[in-house]
Amino acid sequence: MNVFLTKRNAMLPKILIKVIVFLMFIGFLVLFQEQFKNFFYSISEPLQKTFWKAGNSASNFLGSVFYLNDIIEENEELTIKNRELLEEVAVLQQTKIENQALKDIIGNGQDSQNKEYKLILAETIGIDGCQGYLLINRGSDNGILENMPVINAQKVLVGKIFEVYKNFSKVMLISNKNSVLDIKIQKDDTLSFPIYGVVRGDSNLIAFLDLIPIDSEIKNNDILITSSLDGTFPKDILVGKITEVNKDDLKPFQTAKIQLFFNLNQANKLFIISDYKLK
Repeated sequence: MNVFLTKRNAMLPKILIKVIVFLMFIGFLVLFQEQFKNFFYSISEPLQKTFWKAGNSASNFLGSVFYLNDIIEENEELTIKNRELLEEVAVLQQTKIENQALKDIIGNGQDSQNKEYKLILAETIGIDGCQGYLLINRGSDNGILENMPVINAQKVLVGKIFEVYKNFSKVMLISNKNSVLDIKIQKDDTLSFPIYGVVRGDSNLIAFLDLIPIDSEIKNNDILITSSLDGTFPKDILVGKITEVNKDDLKPFQTAKIQLFFNLNQANKLFIISDYKLK
């Protein structure tokens, strides 16, 4: 017991000294708090600046990114609106062109029989002149049917609808080797007896005149027009003209080379006669 008291008494001065030192240290920190902070900030300033600049740059960068994104979105919206406006202008221009084309063909010397025809405007999307076909951008959805006559803005016969699909159709040209067209030769003398024959396609945009009676008088530059005898085409639509007569007295019929008035360079816009009585 005495030994324990002796050891405790010996430790008390050491504990008191440690408490006093600790209290003095706390007081020293309180007294020189601002100086210590200043010293710490001085030492850490370069590092803090680095982090701050990095953080500020990152903030500016992110801000720039967000701002750029806003600009991009606004630009996309303006682009879409501009595209929509251009599409509207294009539609209006196309409508104007189509209306003018319809006016031109209606006023292009049509007789009373042809004035009442309903015309559907179509654009050519493909040409196979060697085989004698065209593809147009109108089909069953537009009321197109097989055998409907096809003409151009100059009231020149192009051919007839051969195959119909939902959104486009195939046109058989009158130059197609399977095409046979009843025609009448237009004479200057209205008192002369009308001359009838057929135009047969010979492919490669070529056709010839056939089945003209041997005693009929035909000559170069005579105009060929539709006769409507076969019921497929209206009458008096321009077809072509004679360029060379081939006559053999030993044969019952004469033939002739012809120049078709239809021109592929004028095939961009065509008209389908949709309400003519078909065969």
